[in-house]
Amino acid sequence: MRMASSQVRPSSSAAPARVLWVGAVGEPWLALSRAARALGWDAVQVPAAPEPSRARPSLVLVDWRQLPVHGPPGAFKARLGLGGAPLVLVAEPETPAEVLELANAEGVDDCLLTPVGEGAARARLATLLASAVPPPASRYTPRVVLLAGASGARAWDGLGAHLEACGHHLLYGATVAGVASRLQEHGAPPHLLVAAGGPASAPWMRASPRARELLEGVPSLTLEVGEGFRAAAVLPRVHALLGREGASLRVEERVSFCCPVEFGETGPRGLSWLSGVSFAMSPAGLFIRTLVPARAGTAVALRIHLPTTGEVLESPGVVAWSNPFSARVGPGRPHGMGVRFLGMGPPRLMHLRQLCQSPSP
Repeated sequence: MRMASSQVRPSSSAAPARVLWVGAVGEPWLALSRAARALGWDAVQVPAAPEPSRARPSLVLVDWRQLPVHGPPGAFKARLGLGGAPLVLVAEPETPAEVLELANAEGVDDCLLTPVGEGAARARLATLLASAVPPPASRYTPRVVLLAGASGARAWDGLGAHLEACGHHLLYGATVAGVASRLQEHGAPPHLLVAAGGPASAPWMRASPRARELLEGVPSLTLEVGEGFRAAAVLPRVHALLGREGASLRVEERVSFCCPVEFGETGPRGLSWLSGVSFAMSPAGLFIRTLVPARAGTAVALRIHLPTTGEVLESPGVVAWSNPFSARVGPGRPHGMGVRFLGMGPPRLMHLRQLCQSPSP
């Protein structure tokens, strides 16, 4: 029996999905049209916002120059007849802050920075094709955390003690196999395995087949535990993987601040960069509105483009929570991800605090 192709395409019996580009013919339109053809979409280009038609688009990309300066909030979306279709702003790093504020008022769902690549456009289209309604979130319960590969709680610089103070259940073991055997005695399903070792695959290479079977599907984090290890540096990632996102981003009040943001995730070919837009930020973190967020617990590199000064603020971060795109009706939590800053030096942190204390540009 011949298996279906792994590439997702719309059903041939239904009308092709339509993507609309509002702007001049140029590099963004060429990238979008190539990505649309590769996935079987219809791509339509118009120089300005058209009157609504019966064939509503599934996705709209708009050049920042086409956003209306005047008019009530949401009028642009209503004119396009979007319904629940996402609206993506195509901006430049130097796009004026006033335009980004208009984009916030219009409720844009994402932001592509120029030059727009075909891969960035294709990622948005593929996300819409593969979207599904996620199951309702369950109520928070204490997590079972396994600490494997280091001798005793002291070797973890108080990591276990801090997690126990948060209400989690901790099981220690000298090896992955040892902590897996303790898991059988405990009888509760684990939520996270934290292993001490070198490369990420090293603890699993030494694990027995039985241990791998017991821990299959359990999120894991491999850390270099030894001299110089500090629990405070890894706590944000651990909390993110355990779903403790709320407190990690509400430590300090966020203020309105509109700026394009690029985020890089480490992959086989190094950092893979995507983009989004933020309309609120604090010295602790920010929310990035995007249709292609990284998963919770992912370490990311950030480039925050400051429209008022033209500067680029760079910082490492960790994804505290993620809300991927799904087809929905009515209002809901915006698509994107909450990112907590990590390892930001004193000069950049002071600069960020000054920006957050100043009124919205």
